[in-house]
Amino acid sequence: MPDTTGVCSNDSVVLMLPNNIDKKAKITWITPRNIEYNIKRINGARNAGKYYVTVIDGTKIIKDSTVVVFVSRPKLNLKDTTVCKGTPIYVDAQNPGMKYNWNTGETSQKIKVESSGKYWVTVSNRGCSATDTIRVNLAAGIQVNFGSEVTFCLSDEVKQLSIKTPPNTKTLWNTGATTNSINVTKEGIYKVTTSSKNCGLRTDSVFVKLKACDCEMIIPNSFTPNEDNKNDYFFPVLQCEYTYYSFTIFDKWGNQIYTTNNPNGKWDGRFKGNLCEEDIYVYKIESTEKNSEKKMNRSGRVSLIR
Repeated sequence: MPDTTGVCSNDSVVLMLPNNIDKKAKITWITPRNIEYNIKRINGARNAGKYYVTVIDGTKIIKDSTVVVFVSRPKLNLKDTTVCKGTPIYVDAQNPGMKYNWNTGETSQKIKVESSGKYWVTVSNRGCSATDTIRVNLAAGIQVNFGSEVTFCLSDEVKQLSIKTPPNTKTLWNTGATTNSINVTKEGIYKVTTSSKNCGLRTDSVFVKLKACDCEMIIPNSFTPNEDNKNDYFFPVLQCEYTYYSFTIFDKWGNQIYTTNNPNGKWDGRFKGNLCEEDIYVYKIESTEKNSEKKMNRSGRVSLIR
């Protein structure tokens, strides 16, 4: 028997002799409560103290003893939790000074957890032990689809920044938008701040550049044909050559005001030599790129301001 036998408080202790002891051997137990004879196992009930046993087997006399100590049972209260992906947590088995055996093989009071899964620990206090389990789930966290800088072509119909967030996440852009996606309208720094229970407060930013890409058409949204030699004509700025080109202007009723197949053509804000009134007009540009034969159709609105 060990020198000391630890037993959980309020539990009974059973002390046993080896099975290979002869049935005819004389056995004497001396316990803190009484004396027992010729039994191989004894129930110590809830009696702490020293237990002696003497075995007389023929000419052999064997003596042994152990001290029974009642100790407090480890108290465990591990609770399942969800944490933000990429943010490790420390799971604490508490009960300082006791022995720990985690299913990860670690023997410390606390373990670092960085992945989802089921974790359990057995805590021992001088022979009295308890086991508990915790399940750790990882929230997806914030997923940003842009780096430190992103570039859009001026002709891109959709210039969008987007993030992915876990459920119950609040989002705020420096533009005032609260959606997960925003449309970019100008160059500059765009910031997004997200807030959630599992991931806390986080901020990401990106610098957005706008540029004229290959065969880009830079098309203004207004012009002022007042003959001051400043912005008197409306025309697209072309970046490459075309085998086919058509540039047409319509009024708000769909009447054709101006048309040309000349890539250098410019509308002067007149119709049949007469000044057109201040209004919003519709343009349509059809083109086929030289060499690639790539066809493009562009349309939009332009404001005539006098």
